[in-house]
Amino acid sequence: MGNLTVRRAVFSDVDRIVELRLLLQEHVELSNALIWRITEEGRRLLKQKVENDLVDNNVNVFLAEADGEIIGYVQGEVTIRSDYVPRTVGHVSLIYVMKQSRRNGVGKRLMKELCKFFNSNKADHLTVNYIIGNKEAEGFWRKLGFQPIISTSAIYLKELDFKLNDMVS
Repeated sequence: MGNLTVRRAVFSDVDRIVELRLLLQEHVELSNALIWRITEEGRRLLKQKVENDLVDNNVNVFLAEADGEIIGYVQGEVTIRSDYVPRTVGHVSLIYVMKQSRRNGVGKRLMKELCKFFNSNKADHLTVNYIIGNKEAEGFWRKLGFQPIISTSAIYLKELDFKLNDMVS
């Protein structure tokens, strides 16, 4: 991708960011049947959420463009805490690259730009959450050196009640 550019998102990009966010949601829902599903209300609220993120000083959104078309985005935020070390943490909230543009360095370029934001905010540690079963994400983060340290497990309450009743009976 020789003509790839990465830039900070602006308000005129909101509709495209919403489209990409919904494509990411669709991708993760296909990756793992247990992942939470977005509701119609969630879809309606997404545009306002993106707009709010664009004005939040602790959040930054970058877009990758090729031939004038937005083909990917990354969003990150910085948290400063006094109750834990490391004190300043960068979190990669969302990243998505259009399927036809993957494996061409787009994700790495987006991350490089996001890291500038993290550096300028003196973040000394980075985190990311990704869906187990999302093979693209697992491989991408592993290649960048991220290592899993926390696992989130889930079960529906009715299912747990059933299992517990079987165990206790």
